[in-house]
Amino acid sequence: PRTVVADLGSGTGQIAQMLAPFVGRIICVDDSPAMLKAARKRLGGAPNVELRRGELSSLPIEDAACDAAMIVLALTYIADPLDALGETARIVKPGGRVVIIDLLRHDRDDFRRQMGQNWPGFETETLGRWLEEAGFAVGFNRPLPSEQEAKGPALLLASGTRRNSQ
Repeated sequence: PRTVVADLGSGTGQIAQMLAPFVGRIICVDDSPAMLKAARKRLGGAPNVELRRGELSSLPIEDAACDAAMIVLALTYIADPLDALGETARIVKPGGRVVIIDLLRHDRDDFRRQMGQNWPGFETETLGRWLEEAGFAVGFNRPLPSEQEAKGPALLLASGTRRNSQ
C-alpha cells in the first residue's frame, strides 16, 4: 500500500487503472496531451494516480521518488532510449525495479512508420546493455511468446534492479 510506481509513457492509463487498487501511488508520465486527457477520463479521478506531462528523457519526478517504474510500449517512440533509462534510474530508489515491455527487433518498416516509431524494436542484448549502463542490474530480459492472432511484431520483457550507486 505504500509503493510508488511510475508509469512512463502511460498513454491512456490502462496500466495505471489495473495497478491502482494494489499500490499506494502511481505517477503517470506522457508527453501527449491527448493521451493524458484520455487517461484522465479512464481513471475517473482515482485518488492515488497523478498525471504529469513530460518527456521520458526529462522526467517530471523527483530523484529516488519511486519504488518501481514501468515502461510499456514506449521506448520505440523516443529518440534516445538509453537517456530515458538513465532518467528512469534517477527516479527509482536504490533496490527498486524497472519493468519494460516493448517490441522485439523486427524488419517491418511499414509497421514502424505507420505507428510513428523511431526504433524497429530492440534486441534483448542491446536492451540488457542499456539497462546496465543506466544503473540497473538486469533481472531478466527475454522475448515473450507470440500470440497466434497477433498482427504486430513480437514483444520482449526486461526487468532490472536499481544498483545502490550509478
